[in-house]
Amino acid sequence: MNSLARIRRVAVALLTASLIAACGGPTASSDDLMGRTMRIGEAHPLTDPTATFTSWPEVAGGNQRILLNFWASWCIPCRDEIPLLFDYTASFASGATVIGVLYKDAAGPAAATAAELGATWVTLIDADGAIAAQVPVNAAPLTLLLDASGVVLDYRVGPFISVAEIAEFADGP
Repeated sequence: MNSLARIRRVAVALLTASLIAACGGPTASSDDLMGRTMRIGEAHPLTDPTATFTSWPEVAGGNQRILLNFWASWCIPCRDEIPLLFDYTASFASGATVIGVLYKDAAGPAAATAAELGATWVTLIDADGAIAAQVPVNAAPLTLLLDASGVVLDYRVGPFISVAEIAEFADGP
């Protein structure tokens, strides 16, 4: 391998590491998440900001498990993960319901990204940061596995890399 190719590989590795650090860094007090009941408050769906959800069962449609995915249109790992989540929702109908939470993003760019990449599940606009403040989210993507009443069963910092990995996480504890 010539030196120019080696320099390019190092540059790509450094860029990838910096993007992962920016979009998928660790959360503070992550172990405190287990067993915590997440409150939904009054959340508005991205596709209809005039509607209001006030409970997890209302959003999840009666499913027993919820994948609560914090994402943003500006987050490259989030954009890579959205098609995988779409494939999961299409392939694993009996698994967990995917619910997105918009993290530090505006509704316009997020709606465009959702439409472009196939994020057909409900994404909640967390305009006041009340949902994210419970976690705490330091970066996106972050995914929580909740039971139907909003109790955190598990969490994952950073993007999923395959549909099988999402299914295994959703079938977790």
